[in-house]
Amino acid sequence: MWEEVKQTWRRFKAGDPGQRFRQEFRRRHSAGRSPIQKALLIVGGLLLMAAGLLLLFIPGPGLVFLFVGGFLIAQQSVVAARVLDWSETRLRKPLAWSLRAWRRSSITLKLLFVVVAVVVLGAVGLGVFKFLDYRSVT
Repeated sequence: MWEEVKQTWRRFKAGDPGQRFRQEFRRRHSAGRSPIQKALLIVGGLLLMAAGLLLLFIPGPGLVFLFVGGFLIAQQSVVAARVLDWSETRLRKPLAWSLRAWRRSSITLKLLFVVVAVVVLGAVGLGVFKFLDYRSVT
């Protein structure tokens, strides 16, 4: 199984930026999967992307979860593959800049950023919780 994952990653990495996701979709689509397998891949991709959104404020893990989740969905959806190909070409420069800035930042600044992100996420979560609780009362 790991060999297949490694081979898929190598093939994906060697693909042309802006075309990789559609190439992988065509390859997976021609292989033919059962509807249950397709549904499991899409649900798994959505769950990974949700986890990635929650972890997005911490550089590294959030982006990895978003990428892997999007990759799983793009294997089953040509629309998702097109969107990811389009966004890959447009997000490369801003992502590279943010990673360089993160690496150059001091540990104090990184810690401050993570604390602020956790506080903001907590406030948003509390706000959503209160909103949903308020909506259920009325």
